[in-house]
Amino acid sequence: LIEDAIRSAISNNLDLKIARLEPAISKQSYIQAEAVFDFVFSGSATDRGIKKPQQQSLSGGVPIGATESISDVQNYEASLAKKLNSGGLLTISTGSTRTHSETPGFTFSPNPSWESVGTIDFKQPLLRGFGEKVVLADVKLAANATEKSKQEFRQSLHKIITETETAYLQLALQWRVLQVQEWLLGEGESVVEILELRRAYDTSEADYAQAVATVKQREADVISQQAVVQNASDNLKMLMNNPLLPVESTTVLCPIGEIEVEDILLSLRDTILTAAENRPDLQGLKIAVENQIILVEVAKNATLPQLDLQAQLSYYGLDSGAGDAYTEVFDRDYLNHLVGLSFEQPIGNRMAEAGYRSSRLQRISAIAAYNKGLQRAILEVKESMRNVATSAELVSANKSFRIAQAENLRALQVEEETLSGLTPTFLNLKLQTQAGLANARIAEFTSAVNFNTSLASLYLAAGTTLEMHQISLGDDLFLEK
Repeated sequence: LIEDAIRSAISNNLDLKIARLEPAISKQSYIQAEAVFDFVFSGSATDRGIKKPQQQSLSGGVPIGATESISDVQNYEASLAKKLNSGGLLTISTGSTRTHSETPGFTFSPNPSWESVGTIDFKQPLLRGFGEKVVLADVKLAANATEKSKQEFRQSLHKIITETETAYLQLALQWRVLQVQEWLLGEGESVVEILELRRAYDTSEADYAQAVATVKQREADVISQQAVVQNASDNLKMLMNNPLLPVESTTVLCPIGEIEVEDILLSLRDTILTAAENRPDLQGLKIAVENQIILVEVAKNATLPQLDLQAQLSYYGLDSGAGDAYTEVFDRDYLNHLVGLSFEQPIGNRMAEAGYRSSRLQRISAIAAYNKGLQRAILEVKESMRNVATSAELVSANKSFRIAQAENLRALQVEEETLSGLTPTFLNLKLQTQAGLANARIAEFTSAVNFNTSLASLYLAAGTTLEMHQISLGDDLFLEK
């Protein structure tokens, strides 16, 4: 059944497998963009031993003071930093330094000593780089990229479903053509047999040869059509990519079930509105416009001067033990602070202004691309609806044509019951009528196939392929391995 072919294509088609990976890849890029705002922990530890000679002073030629100094310094640092949505950077850090000194002639207290410090550091841009619209731009762009990749996958899914449905209908058509041609060949062979029996009576060599040539042509048509059926089968097998029916197999697929033509009611206005809302390519173009709006905001902010604020508070403590040193830190007796501003502005600011103008032009281009895509969608919808209407009319016309040809052949068969009707002229007329009926049958079935193919193209143009086949696009379709 056609539903089985579509399900197989959704599960196994190689183009879909490739397209299904893109949303998962884009999602990881989104996570990377978000991770910029995660807390960052860092730490370090060092141990440095120092032994160096010292300069001495002389008194009456006699050296005074130590000739060397010896110390052992251990330093431990840890910090926790986070980038803020406002564009600032908040860092909380602490450090502890243990120092043990030995210098002859000198006494140090405390020795060893522990010096601890706790620092809160805040840096914030006030103009350029300030605000969520600018700071979160990369996150929003990454989210849009993920959504766009999902729309591209939906587009690929729509396309593969439509191609599979079309391939299935074409295979059904080619099988029907083969069946009709085989019937036509059998009927022709029957006529040749009768003519051969009458060659001694009233059948000329020319009449007999013409009938034989007609049958040979029908035989060649059957052979050619068999190859066409095999090619159509291989095309459908490639789209389905079913492990049980690989392309390299010699199995020839044969569709089952009737190709029906159902009455449908179409509204051009409603279909165009549906296409504007559902078509994945139009959704992708909308996302492109949204991206350019974001980039314009970023570029506009980049034209502002760089004015950054830095504020820092540090608390110090010193004692013979690390814990006691930190007690002094929390007592906040030894406070250091820093507040500062830094300013920077390129003279002329040409680079930023050019970037801003470029982003606005790109936004205009993105809007024009969306309008062009919408125009193309409307054209495809109108063309598809026209093809559906034309095919529906042809179904009715070709059915009447087939009935008329069948009645014509039936009339000949009634006349054939009398031996006098089996003249060479009559039999040649019968060959022609058989061909006419065969063509009428093929035309009727072709119009039914074209109707369903046009309908599938209309669903593709309207972006409703999944809904028409009752397929739900869940997150589980996107691989994240």
